[in-house]
Amino acid sequence: MSTVPERSEIDEEYKWDLASLYADTDEWESAFEEAEELTEVVASYEGQATEDAETLLSVLEDYENLMRTVSNVVSYARMRQDEDTRDDDAKALFARAQSLSADASSAASFLDPEIQDLDRDEVEAMIEAEPELEEYDHYFDDVLRMKPHTRSTEVESLLADLSEVTGAAGDVYDMLTNADMSFPTVEEPDSEARSASDRSSGDDEESRDGEAVEISLNNFTTLQKRQDRQFRQDVYEAFYDEWAEVRNAVGSAYKNAVKTDSKIAQARNYETAREAALDGPNVPTDVYDTLVETVRENLDPLHRHAELKREHTDGDELAMWDLYVPLTETESPEIDYEQASEYVVDAVAPLGEDYQNRVAEGLDSRWVDVYETRGKQSGAYSGGTYDSQPYILMNYQDDVESMYTLAHELGHSLHSEYTSEVQPYVYSGYEIFVAEVASTVNEALLTRHLLDTVEDEQLRRHVLDTYLERFRSTLYRQTMFAEFEHRAHEMSEAGEPLTPDRLDGLYRELKGDYYAPGEIDDRIAREWMRIPHFYRAFYVYQYATGISAAVAIAQSIEEEGDPAAERYRTFLESGSSEYPIELLQTAGVDMASAGPIEDAIAEYDDALDQMADLL
Repeated sequence: MSTVPERSEIDEEYKWDLASLYADTDEWESAFEEAEELTEVVASYEGQATEDAETLLSVLEDYENLMRTVSNVVSYARMRQDEDTRDDDAKALFARAQSLSADASSAASFLDPEIQDLDRDEVEAMIEAEPELEEYDHYFDDVLRMKPHTRSTEVESLLADLSEVTGAAGDVYDMLTNADMSFPTVEEPDSEARSASDRSSGDDEESRDGEAVEISLNNFTTLQKRQDRQFRQDVYEAFYDEWAEVRNAVGSAYKNAVKTDSKIAQARNYETAREAALDGPNVPTDVYDTLVETVRENLDPLHRHAELKREHTDGDELAMWDLYVPLTETESPEIDYEQASEYVVDAVAPLGEDYQNRVAEGLDSRWVDVYETRGKQSGAYSGGTYDSQPYILMNYQDDVESMYTLAHELGHSLHSEYTSEVQPYVYSGYEIFVAEVASTVNEALLTRHLLDTVEDEQLRRHVLDTYLERFRSTLYRQTMFAEFEHRAHEMSEAGEPLTPDRLDGLYRELKGDYYAPGEIDDRIAREWMRIPHFYRAFYVYQYATGISAAVAIAQSIEEEGDPAAERYRTFLESGSSEYPIELLQTAGVDMASAGPIEDAIAEYDDALDQMADLL
């Protein structure tokens, strides 16, 4: 039986090296104690932070030291937990780190309200008196902008103290799905049976004598790409039947997450949770609405893609277990991690020698925790801090999709590297709205590189198919998710109960609209239950805006070469020194308009033409 290995069975070269943060837990403990001391130092400024320019600079510098230390402590503890979510010692470290972060935020909660007691002229006078404050000019602008939504010092302290509690629904969901839930095994056909049934709508049960495959959160999508249709159906039904067993727990977690979003928004004088979420990065709600409206007006290419899948499976109707099947005659070619790394390094050459060298060096320096292991956090992400090297969590599956995920996360990591080297700490972070651009540019460049250089026709078809899937799953699917969470929050804010049945009904309706050629069954109505991003309110729409902006940037690099690449690198270096819409304008993209979304849909439509010709 094919099983998920334990972490101890994986070679060290395929595990990330946390030494750039802390050599061991003893060093982590020392940093933890340092952060506790810095928390007291920062708290001592309360009531006097803006009494003069020199004091304001001192509190900002001490606050920076505190938050840098806390960031390192939290990042290390989180990654230790993510290595094995069953490890109680690692969970204890992370719980302590979260408490420390909450304490630090609470201790510094006076800072923004005290700055907001100043007007712009008073801020300018302080900058003139202490020129080193000039570095914080955009930060001051952002703080003053949020004055209508910042409460008194007492209320801000309370909200900061409650941060551990307000994230509880997401924590419960993570533990339930990553540590407690287990999925059944499904018997796969042997190679002869699979070969004979590649294009059939069903299998002879007697032929299904292959080995059993254990379903997991990480491999579900991979298994849904198998060419054997009956096997896909078996996996699909077993997977979603398991979710039915926890529907009340997941429904309760999501209901409380939505309520928390709305209550926190109300506490900050916002009318809705969505308004609060988008005002943080200063993204107009019109951008969200324009995305949904533009995609809704252009569902035909998605329906066309779905119809191609129906024809490929020879089914009378497109079943929900057919959505991920590649439009190819074969399963994904096996691409091991080393080959994927080589392809990615070659693909980013248009971004310049420096960018390309950084990617290569990172892959050789154990940035990446590569393979799925038992208890490991599902999915993939890019992490690390201002003071550390980047870190990438992967659950690599030796297929084309995993290669694209590697390119995606490296885009995030290089964004962090460029920003950290150029920007001061105060601007070292960046909003997800721009982060998803950096990751998706790498994907677009990888597609162009492979289609230009790879002669293997099978791999070329899979690359084109993967590119189509990225549009389907990122531009369309994430917009559908954005509609779901917006409407779920609207229901809750209108006083309607968010029961599992109501959430199933809402999701079924949206799935029916977006996948009109498909057969919407009861199991797919539960798909919302397996989406962890819903516990970060109004997060997913930024994947869709990100791919739209990324396609525009990749097109400009292809057409202009070095000048466009240089504009893009300047964007990567900018961190959060400007607001997201302005940052993207630096790269030549206007996300306040529907233009980039329409252009991305046009590229998707062109790629569908190419695939239709191949088929």
